[in-house]
Amino acid sequence: MAVIFLLVLLSFQAAQYIEMASGTETQVSKDSQLYKDYDHLFLNTFSTENVIVMVEGNDVKTKELMKAADRLDQQVSLIPGVTSVSSPASILKQINYAKSGRLNVPDSEREIQEMMESYPEYFESLVLDETHMLTVIEIEGSSTNQQQEDIINNIKISSDEADFPPGYKIIITGRSSLMLDIQSEMGKSMGLLLGIAGA
Repeated sequence: MAVIFLLVLLSFQAAQYIEMASGTETQVSKDSQLYKDYDHLFLNTFSTENVIVMVEGNDVKTKELMKAADRLDQQVSLIPGVTSVSSPASILKQINYAKSGRLNVPDSEREIQEMMESYPEYFESLVLDETHMLTVIEIEGSSTNQQQEDIINNIKISSDEADFPPGYKIIITGRSSLMLDIQSEMGKSMGLLLGIAGA
């Protein structure tokens, strides 16, 4: 019994060194030519990941909401690793710049409505309906899990600081966000699993 008890204690000590890992490097050696080609040609040249910020509320076409989305765009674009940001607010700014030479979200509710009605094809992929709007944040595909986690945490902070009007729900989603949530939940359940296995 004493020997078994010591072995259990050793197993708990060793369990602390278990690490979660995913990605191509867990299946292909980093020294192989296949991985080097993948890392250089795909990850560093072509690959990107998207983080989606979905806004849900009564009316997503208001001036106040577009101004908040613009504040989010500006803050998120400064985060290291973010390559581009696209939202209804950024499209409104481009249309306004083409029309008036001012690169800002119009201050008039009527102007915003007119622009969105005049160019529906520009907004259809970002304004899903009257109650849902998306901001698409593109990040470097070569970002590590830790870098992606840092970017997503900074996006959450930026969403809070963008001062969205009361009553609107902010949901951060996308493949990177989902994978980090899955890894976090797996890490939390690992301790319970090891405890049950030990018992």
